[in-house]
Amino acid sequence: MTREIVLTLAITLGALVLFLWNRLRVDVVGLIVMATLIVVGLVTPREGISGFANEAMITVAAMFVLSSGLVRTGGIDIVGRWIKRLAGKSEYRLLLVSLAVVIPTSAFINNTPVVVVMIPVVLGIARSMGVAPSRIFMPISFGSQMGGTLTLIGTSTNLLVAGLVLELGYDRIRLFDITPPATALMLIGVLYLLTVGRWLTPVRETATDLVTSYELRDYLSVLEVGSESPLAGRSLVESRFGTEYGLHVVGIERRGARLESLHGDTRIEAGDFLLVRGKVANIARIEETANLTIAGPRPEFLLERLSGSKDSAGAARRLAEVIIPPGSPVAGHSLRELHFRGRYGVPVLGIQRHGETLRERMRDVLLRPGDVLLVQGTAEELNSIHSGGELALLGAVALPERNRRKLKYAVAILVAVVALAAFEVMPILVSGLLGVIAMFLAGCVTPDQAYEDVDWMVLVLLGALLPLGLAMQKTGTAEFIATGMLRASEPFGPQGALAGFYVVTTLLTAVISNNAAAVVLTPIAVATGVALGVSPLPFVIAVMLAASNSFMTPIGYQTNTFIYGPGGYRFMDFVRVGAPLNVVMAVAATIIIPLFFPFWTD
Repeated sequence: MTREIVLTLAITLGALVLFLWNRLRVDVVGLIVMATLIVVGLVTPREGISGFANEAMITVAAMFVLSSGLVRTGGIDIVGRWIKRLAGKSEYRLLLVSLAVVIPTSAFINNTPVVVVMIPVVLGIARSMGVAPSRIFMPISFGSQMGGTLTLIGTSTNLLVAGLVLELGYDRIRLFDITPPATALMLIGVLYLLTVGRWLTPVRETATDLVTSYELRDYLSVLEVGSESPLAGRSLVESRFGTEYGLHVVGIERRGARLESLHGDTRIEAGDFLLVRGKVANIARIEETANLTIAGPRPEFLLERLSGSKDSAGAARRLAEVIIPPGSPVAGHSLRELHFRGRYGVPVLGIQRHGETLRERMRDVLLRPGDVLLVQGTAEELNSIHSGGELALLGAVALPERNRRKLKYAVAILVAVVALAAFEVMPILVSGLLGVIAMFLAGCVTPDQAYEDVDWMVLVLLGALLPLGLAMQKTGTAEFIATGMLRASEPFGPQGALAGFYVVTTLLTAVISNNAAAVVLTPIAVATGVALGVSPLPFVIAVMLAASNSFMTPIGYQTNTFIYGPGGYRFMDFVRVGAPLNVVMAVAATIIIPLFFPFWTD
C-alpha cells in the first residue's frame, strides 16, 4: 500500500463520512474533495477542474433544460388530466395508470421534475377518490427510478458513469445500450409493486379536514381584547406576539366582520376577537398578562370561516397546502427570513414534515424540501404561488395555463434529440446542446427559466467528484480495492463479484448520494473486470443500475425524499417495502446483466 493509496482512501472515507453526517450540502462536500485532491498532489490543478469540462456534466445540464421545456409548456399537466380520466374511481387503476405514465416519461426526462409535477395531480385524484396517497406515492417514486434506468439520459447517474468509463479509455456507452437489462429489471420491479409491494405498502390516512390534519383545533384559540388590555391601540408589530408571547395572529374579528390582509401595522382595538395559534402555555400566559379572555365557543365560529372567508374584493379564500420542491430557494430559510406573507400574499397556518405537524415556533423553523405548508388564500393567490415554481400547490387545483401552443415544438425537439443520438448521427452531448438551442429559439423555455430549472447542486457535485475517480485510477487505489473484493468473491467467480458490486452499490446509495456512490465504485468496477481478465462492462452496468434503483431509505434518492412528507410515511415504511425489492433486483441483476453484457467477448 503506497502513500498515494493511503491518501486516496483517507479522502474517500472522509467524503463518505461527510455525506453520512449530512450537515454540509453534497455540492460543498464535493468541492472539499476536489480541493483536497489538488492540495495533496493526487491530481494536478488541471485534472482537478477537468470534471467541469466532462461531457457527462454538459449533457446532464442539457437534459435539465430539455425537461424544463417540456414541463413549462404543460406536457406533464396534460398527462395529469389523462391519469384522472383513465383512473376512474379505482385505486388499482390509478396505480397502474400512474406507473404507465411515470416509467416511460422518466426514461427521457429527468425523473425528479416528473415526480414533482405528478404529486399534486395524483394527490388531488387520490383525495377525490378517498384513497390514501401513501398507497400511490411510493410506487410512483420507485417506478420513476426504474424508468430512469431505461436510457442513458434517464438519470444524471447514468450519464456520469458513462462519462467516467469514456475517460478511463473504454468504448462509449450509447443511448439504448442499457435498455434491455434495465427493461427486464423494471418489469420484475413493477410486478413486485403490483403484488407483494402493494400488500406491504402502508395506508397512512391523510385527513380530508385540513384543520384537523394540522391539529389546529388543539392549538388555535380566540382571545377577546378587554378594554383595559395594554394591547388595545397597538399594532401587531408593537404587540410583539411572536417574539414576546410565541403566538401567531391568524385572524381578527371586529364587530362581527373578519379583517382581511393582516399586516404589521394592523391595530388591535378593545372588543376585538383575535384568532391566535400557539402552545397552550403561551396562550394561558398572554391571557393573564395582557387582560385577554379566551372566548368560549367562538373559536369554532372562526375556524369554520377559515375556509369560507372572503377578501376585500369578495374573492373566496380557502385553506390549501403547498410543498417545497427540491432545489427551491425557499429551502434553508425560515418564514421570518423569507417575509413569507409579504412575499407570497398568504399566511402560513401550519407546517408538516414527514407527515408530522411541527410544534416549535413556525416563524423560526428552517424549511426543507418536502415540507408541506398549510396556507390560506384566494384561488388567484394560490395559482400565482404555484406558477412561480418556488412552491408547488397540492391537491386538485385549477392550474394556470401554460404556453401550450409551444408544447408540440418541445415534444418534437425532445424526439429529435433522442433520435439523433439513437441512430448515432451525433453523440448525445451534441444533440442535447442543439436541443437546448432549439428550445430557446422556439420559445418553449427562456434562458432565465432554464437557469432556474437546472439543478446546479447536482452539476457542481458531478464536476467536483469526477477527479476522485481519476485519482483512484491514477494511484492504483481502484486496483487495490478490487483485489480485496476479488479475494472475497473468488469462490463464486465473476458472477459472485457482480452480485457483490450490485449489493455494495445498493447499500452505499441508501445512505449517500447515488452520484457519489457511482463515482467511488465505477473505477473499482473497471479495475475488477481487468483483474479478472473479463469485460469490465457487466460490473459498470451493475453500478449504474444499482445506484439509480435506491428503494430502501427515504434519503437514498431525491424522489423518495420528496414523497416522504406528502405521503405521511415513516422511515421504516421504505425499509419494509424497499428492502425486499432491492434484494429481488440484486438477484435478478446478477442473472440478467451477463446475458446482455457477457463477461467474455470474442
